[in-house]
Amino acid sequence: MTSEKHICLGICICQLTAILSGVSLLYLAVIVVIPAKNELSLNFNRTPIMCTTISAKDILAEGKKANCKWTTCSEWCLSKGSGSCMQIVVMARHNGSRVNFRDCVDINDHNCSALDVNVTRPFMCKKGECKDLTGVFVCKKGGDNPCSNISPAFDCQSQEFDRNSTLCTEEGCKTQLDGVVTCSKGKCQKLLDMKKYYLDCKRKCTKLHLRETNVLIFSTERLVTAACTSMESPDNNSISEVNERQEWRDKKRSLFIFCTYVRRQNGATTYDLITSDCFNATMTNSSTYDSITEYIALKNLHLTLANDTEEWIIPPEKELSIFNNTQLRINPDGCVNTLRKECKAFFDTHAHDGYDGMTPDRFPCYFTDQMNEYVIGKFNPSLTHLMMLLASLLPGCLFVFACTCLFICSKSVGVDDEGHLKLILMQGSGGGASRIGQPYDFVQGQ
Repeated sequence: MTSEKHICLGICICQLTAILSGVSLLYLAVIVVIPAKNELSLNFNRTPIMCTTISAKDILAEGKKANCKWTTCSEWCLSKGSGSCMQIVVMARHNGSRVNFRDCVDINDHNCSALDVNVTRPFMCKKGECKDLTGVFVCKKGGDNPCSNISPAFDCQSQEFDRNSTLCTEEGCKTQLDGVVTCSKGKCQKLLDMKKYYLDCKRKCTKLHLRETNVLIFSTERLVTAACTSMESPDNNSISEVNERQEWRDKKRSLFIFCTYVRRQNGATTYDLITSDCFNATMTNSSTYDSITEYIALKNLHLTLANDTEEWIIPPEKELSIFNNTQLRINPDGCVNTLRKECKAFFDTHAHDGYDGMTPDRFPCYFTDQMNEYVIGKFNPSLTHLMMLLASLLPGCLFVFACTCLFICSKSVGVDDEGHLKLILMQGSGGGASRIGQPYDFVQGQ
């Protein structure tokens, strides 16, 4: 490659770099730098509180005209009005108590749910909502082809599913789904014999054995029961008082409690249960629930005890409240720019409001003393700083570097009398140098 080609290639690369970095700088300023700067300026508390979902609805889902003044999360901030306006309202509260149960035996960890399939929100396959279905569903043919998820509440043992699968996409399913189907990422198979649904799909947690237990922990869609020797809490003195009661140690009385997080820790011969964000703790005689074998009945008993009690071991959730009804947004703008279905993943863990019988979602959230209009679900100031610096410095430095190179080229590259580029290295204004920056014609040789 001749020196003239090297010069042309270098100038082209610098021009391309300047154009791309300049455009990138403009876009990143809008979608990264300005939102990050605004988020940091609001001074959100770095220590998270807890939020409980009390309402979650898409106000545009039924096709009605509505003014979407705010959204919890929408994809791509530069284009609003995607046909969805999901609004999640939460109760923001202080963190619940931490409780450690020591030397526990006979631990049973059940995956239970009080899901009411008749009122749960169905996925409308005809509208493309079934493209990511995973689990076991009951579907109805006709209309928008609705499918309701029964996976949390039912255990289906049948293996007699149709080998021919139906693929569901954004345009709908290849054929309408009907009956009980099992799906994996939108690829669904139908149960061949509907009568098997009643034989093989049985309600979970209908044969509980609760005798000889003194701890019953409700945790989202879990029920953890155990017989423990002692318990302690760094946040609540009432737990220590209960720990000293002989009737609790003898399993004549039991502790009913809700904890968002439960972790089992191995010991030498027994186990410890490490829990956090606990509330709604009450005591009752063991004889009250000895005959109960179904999860739904046990959950109703806990609610009854919570409503009737005059002495709380740990206060109810409502007494921890900071904001009773406030907006939840994934970030202050209520939108993301990753284009990786981040909103869908966020709704999967934040949009259960308990309407269908399932436990409402509880999760860490962040608030600022500057306003109480909303809280945010994601906040990482270190990552926000890093993204802001990368989005501004990287394209900015490339732009400055490319423009500097082009300026140097304008002073050090000239055109000779034959129309060839040559390097003059800032050496005065010779015959070729006088034509720098002026139009020129390449001279064809004789």
